[in-house]
Amino acid sequence: MTLKTWAIGDVLTAADLNTYVSQQVVGIFGSSAIRATAIATAVNGQVSYLTDKDHMEHYDGAIWQPQPSAMYVFQVTGPSTAVAAGSSALVSVVLPVSRFTTAPIIAGLATTGAYFTPVVNAVTTGTATIALVNNGAVSQPATQTLTGVAFMMSTGTATG
Repeated sequence: MTLKTWAIGDVLTAADLNTYVSQQVVGIFGSSAIRATAIATAVNGQVSYLTDKDHMEHYDGAIWQPQPSAMYVFQVTGPSTAVAAGSSALVSVVLPVSRFTTAPIIAGLATTGAYFTPVVNAVTTGTATIALVNNGAVSQPATQTLTGVAFMMSTGTATG
């Protein structure tokens, strides 16, 4: 469905409320029970905010799914020295402390090194330490690019 742009003087009809408005706003509800009473039939992609959980959810066509409460995409370089075959080196990712109230989930890790496997070693609200494991038969050069994403599903817990 296309979005409707409202103009001064437009008449708001019941049909508009049932189609456009319900899909162009974020409804705020005290709990999922209150939302279930207010929204008899959710629409795929519809978004709501729950004040008791302090997070947003979207309807995926079957159930309400939590949205990330905080997210940070990162790209860092490291390690500073070559990594021998069968060994690993640690790379630190500095996370924005103000964004996370608990240690976030780290996902989507990738490196520019063909033989490196990134493995999460430790995570706090301010730092993620990633081990770059060399699975190759020879030493791999230093200064690889590591990318990934840190996210927290809801305030207070990483998983939501």
